[in-house]
Amino acid sequence: MIMMIYPRILAAVLLSMHILATHAAEQKVGLEIGIAPFLPVKTLVQNYAPLRDYLQTQFKEHVVIVSAPDYKSYYKAVQKHEFPLIITAANTAYLAWADDKYIPLLQPQNFTQPVVVITNSQSFKQLSDLRGKTISTPDATAIISMQGLQMLREAGLEAERDFTIKHMQNHSAAVNLVIAGEAAAAIISNRALMQMPPSIKEQVKIVHTWEKGSAPGVVFMGSPDMPLKRLEKIRKAILEFSQNTPEGKKLMADFGYGGLQNIEPAELQALALYGALLKSILSYEKKSTDNK
Repeated sequence: MIMMIYPRILAAVLLSMHILATHAAEQKVGLEIGIAPFLPVKTLVQNYAPLRDYLQTQFKEHVVIVSAPDYKSYYKAVQKHEFPLIITAANTAYLAWADDKYIPLLQPQNFTQPVVVITNSQSFKQLSDLRGKTISTPDATAIISMQGLQMLREAGLEAERDFTIKHMQNHSAAVNLVIAGEAAAAIISNRALMQMPPSIKEQVKIVHTWEKGSAPGVVFMGSPDMPLKRLEKIRKAILEFSQNTPEGKKLMADFGYGGLQNIEPAELQALALYGALLKSILSYEKKSTDNK
């Protein structure tokens, strides 16, 4: 039954198993939250469990956290309006708003920035030290990966000519490649690093931060298919959770977000460049697949 309800993503299966263990099986899901796969599914589920539990209590209905196996699958689901509520990366947020009519709700007070991460035993002085090395990043469609290439280009380093780039499934996978010695450095989000398990965080250090790349780490958005009154109630509940509950305040501190604040649609316009890059990558891959 679970696989019939949630065939597209492992996260839904994991959460459904948890819910079915504690609630009556016949009760249906009231709200599905689709989170961009910037971390492994298990980590996302654990990190956002306090928010899920709070919303379940407030609305007296099941709330399920889901994700996707990769960024491309996730955005395709967004395009189809499969998620009533999304917590997504900045470039996906732009396209979700501009092309798919999702409604911006909230963003962190503290923005995220691309950072260069190496193991504790390594040394680093400047970006040029990465010449001739292998650098890992999240999926090519992730805004941090786009910003990382831009950061290195401004330092005089071009991909393939001056370094080898390895795009991994998510931020955690990129860091694990460094820990395993298969990459000299990883370029990831500083906020994503904060959300990783201690077993990963304790083995690495940040040696460079690209402040120019400051952007919302995530954007909370609602589907245009959802009634506006319900969407507004959800927005207020999430804001209340982040500002006035011990669990919410802890989550905001652990994520480095400093809290949540409203976001106006016009603020997403600043992300148009990265939205266009994402659209270009997806369009290119679609054409390549169609030509096979």
